[in-house]
Amino acid sequence: MAKPKDLVELSYLSEAVSDMSFLGLMRLLESARAFNQKNGVTGILFYDNQQFGQIIEGERANIMKVWKRIQEDDRHHRIELLEIREISERSFPEWLMRFYGGETLVRDYPVLAGMVAGMDKHSLILLNKMRAAQGQ
Repeated sequence: MAKPKDLVELSYLSEAVSDMSFLGLMRLLESARAFNQKNGVTGILFYDNQQFGQIIEGERANIMKVWKRIQEDDRHHRIELLEIREISERSFPEWLMRFYGGETLVRDYPVLAGMVAGMDKHSLILLNKMRAAQGQ
């Protein structure tokens, strides 16, 4: 396990190049989970109305690998780094990549309402910060 001084949290916003299909989102999540597991990265991904918001955490070197991969991914653009900061412990230690699809996904795929709803308070605060930053 990483020493606390080696842990960082990175958050960013981006915009999907085109509207993501359900299958496209699931492929993205599966790829992210596999990569994150291999690199000891945890976090959450928000997607709503063609907007992504993501928070990832792990050892600095591994987060930088993920960040490079994110910047090279042609499924999105207008990538804006919100913050990178040292943390003493993970906020999402059990989540290789927790996904929140927002209102758009639930509207388009009502059967998923139970899977994407129920966001915890910490995640809801972060999502609202991301949405506020996107509106600036």
